[in-house]
Amino acid sequence: MKRTEQQLTDKAKALLTQQHQATKAEQRLGDVQTHLSQLEEAQDAQSEVLDQLFEDMMRLMDGQATQTVVTPLAPLAVPTFEEIQPIQVADVSWESYLDNLDTYAARHDVTGRDDPFAHLLTARQRHDLATAFKADFLLKEAECDCYDYMIASFSGLVAGLIDSFFVGSPKDSKLRRWSDEKVDNVVIQFANLVWKQDKQNGGRLRKQPDSIASAIGYLERRFKVNYDARYAKDLNMGDATLNMRPADHHLKSLAHAPDIVGLFFSILDQFTGKASFVSDGRLLRLEPKQDGTPRLQGENLLAKLFAGFANWLGHLLSDVSGSSGVRGHDDGRRGAGIPLPFFELFQFADFGHISHDGGTLSFADFSTKVFESSYDARHGVAMAVPVVFNELVIRLLWGLKSLLYHKNGWLHSIPVGNKPTLRKMLLVGHGALCLTDGIDAYIRSGNVPILFATRVNYVAWSRFAYAATQELKHVLGKDVYDWGAVDAHLEQEWKKLSRTD
Repeated sequence: MKRTEQQLTDKAKALLTQQHQATKAEQRLGDVQTHLSQLEEAQDAQSEVLDQLFEDMMRLMDGQATQTVVTPLAPLAVPTFEEIQPIQVADVSWESYLDNLDTYAARHDVTGRDDPFAHLLTARQRHDLATAFKADFLLKEAECDCYDYMIASFSGLVAGLIDSFFVGSPKDSKLRRWSDEKVDNVVIQFANLVWKQDKQNGGRLRKQPDSIASAIGYLERRFKVNYDARYAKDLNMGDATLNMRPADHHLKSLAHAPDIVGLFFSILDQFTGKASFVSDGRLLRLEPKQDGTPRLQGENLLAKLFAGFANWLGHLLSDVSGSSGVRGHDDGRRGAGIPLPFFELFQFADFGHISHDGGTLSFADFSTKVFESSYDARHGVAMAVPVVFNELVIRLLWGLKSLLYHKNGWLHSIPVGNKPTLRKMLLVGHGALCLTDGIDAYIRSGNVPILFATRVNYVAWSRFAYAATQELKHVLGKDVYDWGAVDAHLEQEWKKLSRTD
């Protein structure tokens, strides 16, 4: 990133210096034109004097007297110009060219090289650029009509009914078998891909994984990590306390989270040889007791970071469908999967009093019970179905309405980017989905907190929270921009600048 910024700065300095050269050249042309005009005026004056002298001579030849007084012309001053020394461009490297630019800038006292971008544009150009930037990327006020609200609300209601009748809770979800099979297929395909790669690299491998149990077993052996403790007794606890068992160790081990938090702690644990857990709302960094802790492969830091990322991803896929000792049997057990993205952060919420089985639990302990009720990433696949349905329907109908009703054309009707009406429709649609989901969870749970929590669609509420945050930023803020669209535009422009023919 720094290298890219330096390249842009060097190019801006080159443009600024070239702009200075062009300005100097225009000034020189102006001076030359001025002196040419003076020469023309002097030539005209000399022509008039010569004509007068010719007339006087003719009178003298005719014997006529003359009294014309001829005023002598002042000699013309010959202008001198400083020699223009162009910067050598041909047959020089980029570094040599930059050195020549620095020499030229020092000799001619070129200003603005400390911030070349601010000096390349005129005040009018900067104003036009700011106006265009606001028009393209400023989050504008939505102007939804009644049809927009009807489309969004109806789509959200239908998605909510799909969630109510087909998703439900992990225990009675009609999509449970489907989502489990989809996740199992991903695990098997990934295991086969890694197995074939290892086989090509000379690994002594016999049977290719052909079932979920064999695929999980192979990935467990292939992507060993030091933080995969199942009990507190597997760790050097010291004075710390950790209530953990196989059913919840994927939740309490931060490195098992399928998000940026999990990736960070996985890399950290693999580099330091320790393991990161959450207990009683506190972060614990403990040393595993196991011998032969896996070491990161690679000859340099970048290679080790890639190996750590590969271990994290491979180990997640070995755990997402349960353990090899549980899966593949006829008892129907699913095993402990991995948590939903950022669900592990609830472990830090060691406060509150929630009723459960005649007692009370903190929010952290209650979220553990929810996770142990099979509320994991596999169920998240099922929960994502109504959310994706709602998103696609709203975007599709918005695009059709824009194209056919408002006659905006194909390009403007693409349902992506900074579209204020679409943004508001998505907020309303996902709000309707969450409202339907909340009412259904309340009615079917019978006021039992654990049943209510397992019926709530975590994916839908996360998407609604994101949509609400976007709208809230626009309502409360001033000049709020769609920075995602800005980044995409800058990346596209950079590709154009970097393209070589």
